[in-house]
Amino acid sequence: MSAVSKLRAQHESEGSTISRYISEMLASKPRMMHKFQYQGSEQDYLFEADYDHNNSGKGCENCDEGYLLIREPRDTTDPVIHYGLIGSANQVMRHGATREKLRKEKGILCFEMEAAGLMDNFPCLIIRGICDYSDTHKNKRWQPYAAATAAAYAKELLELITVTSVTRTKEATEIMKAG
Repeated sequence: MSAVSKLRAQHESEGSTISRYISEMLASKPRMMHKFQYQGSEQDYLFEADYDHNNSGKGCENCDEGYLLIREPRDTTDPVIHYGLIGSANQVMRHGATREKLRKEKGILCFEMEAAGLMDNFPCLIIRGICDYSDTHKNKRWQPYAAATAAAYAKELLELITVTSVTRTKEATEIMKAG
């Protein structure tokens, strides 16, 4: 956690190298460009929490744009790092109203299911790339970019952790056996 705090402070004072790491990955693996690059703000739709997806099309082309939330445009395409609670469950969150309720009541920033139950048995840090708004308008367009962003953050974090602190850390199998 001290490495996370150090990286957070570094991001605030010097910025992040996440975009550079993603660019380097895409330059070395050009076939990944289409899926793993930033998808563009014109592909980022946030609808009102109570407005459900119109299932007549594959994407949101048939959804009522009157329910889109208008947001201030960002001045950069660099990823934003959020620190806080991640909701974890054994199924996908696909309900905007429930998402908003949990955000307001519990301060949950996003939801995931791959690490569900892991923290019950193994103290760990979950790093997630956020790829959708946990509502019925879900699609997979942003998943590869979100994964690349999370991997780049993890790379930055690992660069701050010393080898000696890693060798002192118990392995997951050790902790699970003891529990």
